[in-house]
Amino acid sequence: MIFLFAGIRFLLEEIILYNIIGMHNYVMNIPVSQFINTYLFDSFYYTLRVCLVSAVICLFFRYNENKEEIHNLQIEQEKAKLSVLKSQISPHFLFNTLNNFYEELYDDKPETASDIMKLSKLLRYVTYETNEDFAFLNKEITFIEDYLYFFKRRYEDNFHVSLHIDGFVHSQKVASLILIHFVENLCKHGIINDKNRPASISLLINENTLELRTKNHINTSVKYTEPGIGTENIKQRLEVIYKDNFILEHQKDSDQFEAFLKLTL
Repeated sequence: MIFLFAGIRFLLEEIILYNIIGMHNYVMNIPVSQFINTYLFDSFYYTLRVCLVSAVICLFFRYNENKEEIHNLQIEQEKAKLSVLKSQISPHFLFNTLNNFYEELYDDKPETASDIMKLSKLLRYVTYETNEDFAFLNKEITFIEDYLYFFKRRYEDNFHVSLHIDGFVHSQKVASLILIHFVENLCKHGIINDKNRPASISLLINENTLELRTKNHINTSVKYTEPGIGTENIKQRLEVIYKDNFILEHQKDSDQFEAFLKLTL
């Protein structure tokens, strides 16, 4: 661009314009080498700034164009990982095995049999009903309730997580397995077995919006080596699906963590 600019400028100023007005833009009684160097230096000075600015603008627009595509690729990568995980074992074999356990325990240990059936439903939902971007809100809520149920069975009377749901649930749809991410984080990284420091999950369902808020004390005594899909990837997935129609906020102090999500149904 610099050399092209210098050539066009020389053609316009020293040939075409000179033939019209009979005047050179530069003093011509200097050595040719000095004249060429001066012309190239000036052209470099004028062109460099324009080239830099235009390059930055070009990169900015390309970044914006590719940002959504990058997010889509990252989500597809996570889906591919999940598919590989699912393919490690045949779901049909797994559900048949759980069903056999259920039948064997139904008469002698009905409570355990009921838990096995609940676990089978939970796994079946993750395996077969969340392949699309959206899922029915009532099924997502049932999935959360079943997830919390198994934590309650584990901790028995020492489980202190409250779930409050306000609003009317009918045929609304929400991004599949988005809400469970916040519940899972609360159960994995929060204190859930201390009645003096209870955790809370609240869902507010309006006509066109959903608000999820979680609050818990931070468990600093446990280290997790597999954080899962991660908050950043959840945010990227929300950006791809909901564009600007969502709010995601986190607040953390010395010992408490709060998360807030609002999105359009």
